[in-house]
Amino acid sequence: MKAKFLELVLRTLSFLPISAQRSLGNWLGNRLFKKGGRDYRVTSRNIEACFPNLSNRDRDQLVSESLRATATMAMETPAVWFRGKKWRDRDILGVEQKELFDQALASGKGVILLLPHFGSWELAGQWVSDFRSITAMYREPRLAALDPIFRKVRGREGANTTVPATSRGVLGIVNALKEGGMTIVLPDQQPEPSGGVFSPFFGQPALTVTLISRLIRKTDPVVLIAYARRVEKGHIVGFLEPDSDIYSDDQQASVDAMNQSIEQLVSTAPEQYQWEYKRFRRQPDGQPFYS
Repeated sequence: MKAKFLELVLRTLSFLPISAQRSLGNWLGNRLFKKGGRDYRVTSRNIEACFPNLSNRDRDQLVSESLRATATMAMETPAVWFRGKKWRDRDILGVEQKELFDQALASGKGVILLLPHFGSWELAGQWVSDFRSITAMYREPRLAALDPIFRKVRGREGANTTVPATSRGVLGIVNALKEGGMTIVLPDQQPEPSGGVFSPFFGQPALTVTLISRLIRKTDPVVLIAYARRVEKGHIVGFLEPDSDIYSDDQQASVDAMNQSIEQLVSTAPEQYQWEYKRFRRQPDGQPFYS
């Protein structure tokens, strides 16, 4: 019953006009800023560390914009999940460097799309799945009521395949890539220590997943960064080529190149990155980063 009620609420949100969704997001973001709770504290700490040259006023402005952008993303995401391809075609106002994506699909190789938590990243993931089926890892959400909704969305119309976030799931992705398939990886989630190495991200040591580097060495894919940037009245989907060192056999060099490439994307609109995530929770010296 809880799952059905939650889905009803999300479907209702999905049919609001985009102007209403964004108004709700801005209102909620302003509330988070004024409340000064957990999201505010984490965002402030991350932005202070990553943009040390900002004045106090500019830093507060970026914190406020980030909280509004993340809340807006949350209000817009139900439409991404439930409205379907016709809605996406109206909402997406353009595609930047689509030739990179077309060339990757035509290469005959597997395709790894890196999807940082930037803009409407769920929208970018749904849009690319219109062109080729996706094999991707799935981890059950903390809120159990969301699980049936996520499973329905992730595997919509049977077009996509989800695999568990285990060694068996990694093998499934490797096999799909070797057969010319496509996978999406969220490259800026903090892994367990055994699955990552520390790599600079905006000058801060960030425990970063090594999975992408391992997949590259095993499957010789094409790697692109994908995004959906929020603009007036909709979104712009786009693609970036990562730093060529991402293909290096040296794991550290590969991971460093990936983080540098994500930095370049985030720098185009830093307020649209999810600074509310504890990206630097683990530190090399074991000292706490967040109070």
